[in-house]
Amino acid sequence: MDKEMQQVYSTRITQASPTELVVIVYELVIVHLEAACQAKEQGQTEVAMRELDLAQKFLQELMGSLQLQYSIGKQLFSIYRFVNKTIIEARFHGQMDEVAGCVPLLQQLKNSFEQIASQDHRGPVMANTQKLYAGLTYGKHALSEVSVDQTNGHRGLYA
Repeated sequence: MDKEMQQVYSTRITQASPTELVVIVYELVIVHLEAACQAKEQGQTEVAMRELDLAQKFLQELMGSLQLQYSIGKQLFSIYRFVNKTIIEARFHGQMDEVAGCVPLLQQLKNSFEQIASQDHRGPVMANTQKLYAGLTYGKHALSEVSVDQTNGHRGLYA
């Protein structure tokens, strides 16, 4: 993932509702799994293992956020556990075929959470962040983003 993509995800995370954060984490797992498969095809085993490690960390974040007192939480946990086991086996054996098979499954789950996120009208999880305004301001073909700090430099947590 390049610096520009990291900046896009950082911006999305600061302005996301709780459900949108889940969608973003799904996207990150999928991006890293696909990057691992691509790196393995190109013979870059070390890069593939690093991408699998990142995907596994994001998957563990999804696992840790489940509420297991509900049946849907238990069902999602078993899916995440299957994907995690597949990643572990891929790291051990170096074969990405089964990892590539997990991507459509995660894509379906992401699509489901996107539908839920469209109905989630709660505000962003993060407070005291800079407001970001995007629009065509100075160029016909370039999107300009402007950050406006309305907190007078006092961002983050207040004690």
